[in-house]
Amino acid sequence: MPPPDTEAREAEAWAAFLHQLAEHLVAQWPAMQARLGDKHLAFVELAAQQALQRGLTLAASVARYANLCFVWGPGFQDKPGFEWAQGLLAAPREREWATMHQLVRRSLAELQRLPDARIAPEALAAADQRLVDHFGHLGRHGALHTAEAPVLPLLACDVEALELRMLEPAVAEHYTLAAGAWQRVPLPTPAPVRVDAANPLPRLVAVLAHAPGARPQAKLQLRSRSHAVCNGDLHPALHFTGSHGQWRWVGHETRAVSWPVHTLAQAEPAAGPASAVAEETSPELCKLELQVCGLRDEGDALGPQTTTLWAWPAAQWWLELQRQAAAAQPVVAGKPPALRGSTGCRLESDGIERDASPLRRGFEQGLEPATDAALQKLLATIAAVEGLSSARLDGVLALLIGRAALTWGWCLGPAGLGGRAFMRLVGTLDLQACQAELQAEAELALGGGRARLMLRCAASAPLSLQLRREAAEPPLLPTLLPARHRFSLPFTAEVTPLATDTGTLLQATGPCSGALVGEAGLRPRTSGGSGWEWFATLRLEAASLPLALVDPVLGVQQFNHPLWAEQPLLDWSLA
Repeated sequence: MPPPDTEAREAEAWAAFLHQLAEHLVAQWPAMQARLGDKHLAFVELAAQQALQRGLTLAASVARYANLCFVWGPGFQDKPGFEWAQGLLAAPREREWATMHQLVRRSLAELQRLPDARIAPEALAAADQRLVDHFGHLGRHGALHTAEAPVLPLLACDVEALELRMLEPAVAEHYTLAAGAWQRVPLPTPAPVRVDAANPLPRLVAVLAHAPGARPQAKLQLRSRSHAVCNGDLHPALHFTGSHGQWRWVGHETRAVSWPVHTLAQAEPAAGPASAVAEETSPELCKLELQVCGLRDEGDALGPQTTTLWAWPAAQWWLELQRQAAAAQPVVAGKPPALRGSTGCRLESDGIERDASPLRRGFEQGLEPATDAALQKLLATIAAVEGLSSARLDGVLALLIGRAALTWGWCLGPAGLGGRAFMRLVGTLDLQACQAELQAEAELALGGGRARLMLRCAASAPLSLQLRREAAEPPLLPTLLPARHRFSLPFTAEVTPLATDTGTLLQATGPCSGALVGEAGLRPRTSGGSGWEWFATLRLEAASLPLALVDPVLGVQQFNHPLWAEQPLLDWSLA
């Protein structure tokens, strides 16, 4: 609420405006003084009050309404035969200038129709023009004096209809999986956005586009049909504003105009192209604006149209990943393995093969050495168990082996150009999150007893599923959350007692605890930015072994022998 002194100033300014308006009307209508005498100010004040009650708050609107009250009489809209005026004044208040324009235009038509009208249509038109010229610089009731004068057009100027369509798409095909085979299929051309008085321009228009300099370029076309034009050098005016600056077309140029649309240049992830799966990159935001006065002599105007154009990256990616574990082999302390697993990658974008070597190196030079280091740490951990000697470890430990194929890219939603794009993703994973075929052997000596200890971890954790998101719902997060698998691969122990001089036997009394636990698959990127990264983690769960010493003299002594404490083995991600 404005402070009291502001209210007082505004009330004083409004009273001064009404005095000026009364003097102006008396000057342009000499008969007014003769008919009303010294009541002409009260006449204007009553007309102004009626205008405000009907949502006419602009000073120029009030002045024009008071002028019509002199032509037709006070409160003319409530009289029989003036239902047309009552209907016009029932329009929403935000359309008051268009309402006032149509009141004047209809009054001129009515005067033209009446043979005995006491006021000529030409006189009303001239008087109305002088009122706008004289009071058009003022604001509205409660804010009469503004720093910037409002623009108050007087001539009909509007568009009848618009059509916005994709003239040349940036992407014409995308990848899909059908009957177990990957193929590229044509994309339908999005339906044009058609705009008329009953269908306004959507608040958001979506397109798929490439960065500047990339081909093919996306091209939009706008076609317009004018209802009326105030000045062909001024309206209609089409503005397209974005990082490119502003492009502008005026008058007849707006009948059919086309222009290229680009998205933002996107930096590739540090680990190489497509190392971030389904990266929800940012769109380029542009403003599309069609300017008209928004006046019609009759009927509802379409008016100025404004929307925000969101240009998402158009690239459609396809990745195929095949990984094979190495054959079983001994783990030798301090030495690299004789054999390592292999990784095959194929990568395409919009049907063009892309360099997949960074992806392959990420697995072969990242995950494989990390797995080797995990085996070295496991061997050292086993060798450090109290009472163990001559520890050996061999077998296979592999993460994320098998086959995976994915496609992703921005896609227009069911509303086409008239709604947001969404990240489409289709994929199939036929992987083992972890496969272990490990066997450790050592001699265990405790309390005078000896035994051959064999520890095994032989299990696998499958990660097999179909991924399909071809609509905006459900969101991407719940679609991809199943693409990671938590696993726990238990150890088993076999204890074979060995003969001793004392006859003491060392034997197991139950299964050992402990497991290889971890997680692998796809997860949201942890290095910043959007998208999902390949990852794997692995740790040793704390382990112990229940044993018994059977002594011929002392009897049976049972105890739980700790093998190792919980500890990390591997933490890897492709990004």
